[in-house]
Formats: sequence, structure tokens, C-alpha cells
Amino acid sequence: MGRNGSGCPDPTYDQALPAIRREENIRAREKRYGVKRGEAVHIIVDVKDEGRRTVKVSRRMQVVNLYEHHILLQYKTGACESYQYNEFLQILDRR
Repeated sequence: MGRNGSGCPDPTYDQALPAIRREENIRAREKRYGVKRGEAVHIIVDVKDEGRRTVKVSRRMQVVNLYEHHILLQYKTGACESYQYNEFLQILDRR
């Protein structure tokens, strides 16, 4: 445990470091993949219609968070979907 200037135990420093590292990692992922939390993105998804044909549909979603192995997106209705980064970059519609 860390200690403050007077030598007393200071748990605040030890508790803050993991949160700071987590935020730094998220910002590095935002820079790497070109999206930020809260940003609206358009993705192209294959959807089957009544005739069993596959149709490409563009969906507008909001980036909720960027985790270590996947990205979490949310519809306006509140429903969430997550994609691995390689899959996300393939379906991302850069407008």
C-alpha cells in the first residue's frame, strides 16, 4: 500500500492507478480504431427478408465502450450488440 507524505497508509493512490490505466487503454483503442465513446457510427449488416434473400442494411448505432477484445454498440432503442474489432472494421460504413 502506498504511503502519503507523513508516512500514513494511503489507499487512494492504489485504487486510482488501475482506473487511470484502464482509461489510458481505452483512449489508445479509440485512437487505433478511429472511433470514440458516444460517437454515432453506421454499420452495414446482412439481414434476411421474407423471401429469404440477404439484403444489406445500414444501421446507425452509438459506441458505448471499447473493451480489450470487442466493441459495444447501442441502438436508439437501447438494445446493444458487440463485435470483435476485425469484424467491426469490415462492417463499418465510413461516411
